[in-house]
Amino acid sequence: MVGIWSSKYGKRLIMSMQDIQTKIDNYKEVLTMLQGHDKLQYIVDMSREVEPLDEKYKLDSFKIRGCASSLWVVPMYKEDVLNFMHDADSAITKGYAKIVLDIFNGQKLDDIVASRDIIKDLGIVELLTVQRQNGLGSLLDTIQKHDGMVQ
Repeated sequence: MVGIWSSKYGKRLIMSMQDIQTKIDNYKEVLTMLQGHDKLQYIVDMSREVEPLDEKYKLDSFKIRGCASSLWVVPMYKEDVLNFMHDADSAITKGYAKIVLDIFNGQKLDDIVASRDIIKDLGIVELLTVQRQNGLGSLLDTIQKHDGMVQ
């Protein structure tokens, strides 16, 4: 599904069927228009778009270790495509996870390249505390782990 809607950040693309680099470029475009606190507010606003995760998925096996707050990431495989559901008990954590998982959702397993360099390009790492940066690293490690399990 690809479409455009307006928000207080301008027009944004619905990015479910785009390739990884296009998704990164689209997020980067929005984030580079914002400064300081506005970037953080954008991350918080993104958290509001996340559907609550059913309690049956809030298991230790889906919990990301190293986060400042609780973050659950549930992988879903269909053929060679990987998607994730997630939830967190912090708006910042839920928001940055939404951005990262949106980038990798709907991608073929062999196209997923989860690296800290990709995320650095977005300009969100410097907004996070060291603990949240650790959680972001753990999230990327989890994506790589799930990618490797299926290939």
